[in-house]
Amino acid sequence: MSHTQSQTKVITCAGTPYEIGFAHGSGAADEIHGNMVIYAGFFQDRAKISWEQARNRASAYIPLLSAKYPEILEEMKGIAEGAGKGLTMQDILTLNARSELGLTNVADGCTCLGQHGQDGQVFLAQNWDWLQVNLVVLHIIPNNTALRMKFMSEAGLVGKIGLNSAGVGTLLNGILASAQCKDKFPIHVLLRRVLQFAASFDEAFAIMEEHGLASTCNIVIADAKGRAGSIECSPHGNTVVPLRGDTFPYVGHTNHLYSPDRPASAKDHPEDNSFTRLARLEELTRQDNEDGVPPSFDSIRRRLSDQDGAPYSICLDEPTDGDVGIDRVTTVSTIIMELSRGLVQLTVGRPCDNPTIIEWAMSGEQ
Repeated sequence: MSHTQSQTKVITCAGTPYEIGFAHGSGAADEIHGNMVIYAGFFQDRAKISWEQARNRASAYIPLLSAKYPEILEEMKGIAEGAGKGLTMQDILTLNARSELGLTNVADGCTCLGQHGQDGQVFLAQNWDWLQVNLVVLHIIPNNTALRMKFMSEAGLVGKIGLNSAGVGTLLNGILASAQCKDKFPIHVLLRRVLQFAASFDEAFAIMEEHGLASTCNIVIADAKGRAGSIECSPHGNTVVPLRGDTFPYVGHTNHLYSPDRPASAKDHPEDNSFTRLARLEELTRQDNEDGVPPSFDSIRRRLSDQDGAPYSICLDEPTDGDVGIDRVTTVSTIIMELSRGLVQLTVGRPCDNPTIIEWAMSGEQ
């Protein structure tokens, strides 16, 4: 059964790191335990390791995070104790290192877009293609930083796709690659670090440069003033792919590295559909630009609902009853953000099926 908008919890988490975590864990306990079951199967299927083995591997990040971001480990402890049933901080860290533990064997789908609009508008948008895991929307209000955050995430994960009260937004593409480094931040922890501390694109990139990425991915970042780029990340270094075009400049990204400036040692192993989805997104975006159709929530949603080239289209087909494991990947959710006003529209399910739109605004949240 697919996850629907009505089942998606919006959880406000405020206070100390532990209190934030406890609110998350207690508010999404069933969803967190459900995700652990899903990822235990995922690790076994793709990496041929048990949950206990995955937990041991994830624990390799504890020394780094204890030194560089100890409050996130406190938050993970709170999540575990809030969710109960004997969960530990290490279990939650394992969920948060799922990209490092599993995406060296398979990559998320995902089609991402950053684009300037009319009158200073700045759009970030993404189809997130993955297993039908349990989603939550987290509104996080730390007592030790000025910025608040609101983002779509998997229950138990401390960061993912969303924005903060300064107008900095993040999107994520998984990239299939083998490079790893235990001395750099896991992807989802880094996303949280950006949302919690970056008040601009430049500050976000500085955080990425300071802490690095433990595995390979692409993160699209923009701020309310229009600074934006698609950042191809690997343990070997980070490379910014800028927006291009004169009319409503844009950058698109799917699940392969394509910057000519990326480090020579940054190698990926993409699926063919990553290239076709990117080409189709760019074709649709160029067509809108040529037709004088400005980016908007509606026009971008139409692009992300495109089914040309199905089943591996921008809007992925639903899994069939016979699909198992990673073959059950589909478009799980769509998020479109307009950063100059802090407006967000989120749908759960394939956008081509016209799911209910949930809206929120970060204005006044700082």
